[in-house]
Amino acid sequence: MRRIVGMLLALILLTILAYVSRFWVFSWWGRDGLFGIEALRPAGDLWRRWMNGFDLGPYDIVLWAVAAFALLSFVQWIWAKVFAD
Repeated sequence: MRRIVGMLLALILLTILAYVSRFWVFSWWGRDGLFGIEALRPAGDLWRRWMNGFDLGPYDIVLWAVAAFALLSFVQWIWAKVFAD
């Protein structure tokens, strides 16, 4: 059971990271955004928009990789603490 929950959590995180990155290719909702939230456009690529707001646009893919690695490392640390034998 723990393995299934872990795989489901990893799949959810992968989907979120893909949507935030420029690699989102799906258009599952309308132009008005997910649940009517205008900031959640169907094209994804939120990270690049956030980095352009900070003038870090040229480094968006490197910063995204570092942030994704840090997030996954943190989730792994939490998982190890919660399910320690």
